[in-house]
Amino acid sequence: MNFMKNKTILITGATKGLGLECVKYFLKKKYKIIAVGRDEKYLKEFSKKILFLKGDLLKNSFRKKFYKKLSGIKNIDIVIHCLGGGLGYKDPFIQLKNFIDLFLINLGIASEINNKIIKSLNPKSSYIVHVGSTASSEAIGSVGYNSVKAAVVAYVKSLATNLIKDKIFVSCILPGAFTAPGNAFERLKLNNKKAYLDFENNKLPRKKVAKASEMMPLINLLTSKEGEMLAGSSITIDACETKAYNL
Repeated sequence: MNFMKNKTILITGATKGLGLECVKYFLKKKYKIIAVGRDEKYLKEFSKKILFLKGDLLKNSFRKKFYKKLSGIKNIDIVIHCLGGGLGYKDPFIQLKNFIDLFLINLGIASEINNKIIKSLNPKSSYIVHVGSTASSEAIGSVGYNSVKAAVVAYVKSLATNLIKDKIFVSCILPGAFTAPGNAFERLKLNNKKAYLDFENNKLPRKKVAKASEMMPLINLLTSKEGEMLAGSSITIDACETKAYNL
């Protein structure tokens, strides 16, 4: 693989949704991309241009292999954590095992990755971006999902406060509804067009579901020197879908 001399970026949850959009966006900027995910369906056309590590980060066995691979990579400039989801757990009286699963996929594993790669980050400056949800500020998802996404916001603020002195800038985006290959709203659009259109017309002031590509300018800012003042911030990006104030 012939990487050009440019920034190195690690993207988790890179095989679909916003993670895949990040791969495509930063490839155009000629970044060196390390993509992690379970399914190579959408990544095949990029396979010769990136380092793709295929596997399930929820499995300890894969994470051990993943960390061993990362140990040989130095001066990582950017980390974007797109791994996450609700796992279909909608019961308000969520079982402990399911709660733990939600925590791991939305925050726990990302936290572990941060811990493992901290010494591999570029010492001059580096950027870590987590992907949360508007569910962290409004109770619009399940009990479990709302709770773990709120924890992401607390984690980002706390971690950023500790790392900014080392020129590691941690931030978070809180997206509303958006479509991207393989994500939940893309599946809804394909499988239940009526429900999709009802949501689009009655829940969104802009009367359209966003595309993942619309979030990339903000992510680009958060992973650059110009965005360093936003360290510790969790920024809502939802075209007025939610009504909560961020205080």
